[in-house]
Amino acid sequence: MEKKYQVFISSTYNDLKDERQEVVESVLNAGHIPAGMEIFKPGSSQEVTIKRWIEQSDIYLLLLGPRYGTLNETGISYTQWEYELAKKLGKPMFSLVLTDSYIQKMVENKKIKVSEVETSNTLYKNFKEEVMSSLVGQVDHPAIIRSVVADSIREIESNYSEKLEGWIKGSFLDELLELRSDKEKLSMKLLSRQEEVIDMQRELDGVKDEYIGSFTFTGVREVLNSTIINEQDIEKVIIDVVNKKYSLERNFIEPPVNESLSDKEFDSIKGVSALEYLVKSKDSLLTSGLNLKLNNLYDRVVQQSIVTKWEQFSLVNKTNFNGIIPRDVYYLNNYGKKFIAMVDLSTIKNQE
Repeated sequence: MEKKYQVFISSTYNDLKDERQEVVESVLNAGHIPAGMEIFKPGSSQEVTIKRWIEQSDIYLLLLGPRYGTLNETGISYTQWEYELAKKLGKPMFSLVLTDSYIQKMVENKKIKVSEVETSNTLYKNFKEEVMSSLVGQVDHPAIIRSVVADSIREIESNYSEKLEGWIKGSFLDELLELRSDKEKLSMKLLSRQEEVIDMQRELDGVKDEYIGSFTFTGVREVLNSTIINEQDIEKVIIDVVNKKYSLERNFIEPPVNESLSDKEFDSIKGVSALEYLVKSKDSLLTSGLNLKLNNLYDRVVQQSIVTKWEQFSLVNKTNFNGIIPRDVYYLNNYGKKFIAMVDLSTIKNQE
């Protein structure tokens, strides 16, 4: 939607009539609205009006020529007062500063008297120094004014679009009112279906993030649930121990393994899944850690048949302890904690 921006033009008046006219025409040619208060006689009674005009403008433009201008009650020129007001209001702004050579030509062409040139005035110098620290176009020929104005407005429009309210054509107003009406109708429709939306959100929250690292929660749960300790797993561990094929990467002589395991102890782990053992051991895994002694046949069966599967999905972290009885201690990491939480949630949901 095309907007027209109101550009407040600030300058001294008598010395810059021609240049000011160039600025006004440049703003108009760019498709925007020039505004300014220099034709009013300076005075405190006009400051309220000027302030309102600057507040209502989208862009502030300073044209700084050979004169500093009439001083106000605070001891600065009205032009500088307008500049500082626009700066205080946070208005996007740019300045056109006439070069010394341009001002010299003004004197030569008798557009201004030498006695009226105030460029050596301390107040002028300080003001010009402040102006030169912001967006500035230096003018050494009248033809430059139009291009600098057009370019500066485009740059401000690009960089400060959120600050520019602008004006729109009346024909666009009906379109805006229609859009606002449609928005209100849509809002009412959404409110009327609020309960439905809330129910949908509740359903979505349950599956909002179903991944455990690179794996889906469902996939990990199914694999762990199908990993079950059987007779062959136990026999394999026993054979490995008996044949001395079980090897751990440690730099000490490992104590002998207790190779005796009663039928009752066998029965306690037969048919147990990696998921079931994880849920059963979650309190230890979350606090003190699950301790598996390396010289204990039961613990080795659990480690080889179950814990290795947990490690495959990065659910646990392991710490080695090389004491009198070496052992591995396992803790749930962040993935493991998340997995256990999701298992608990799914269990509760299935019970409802």
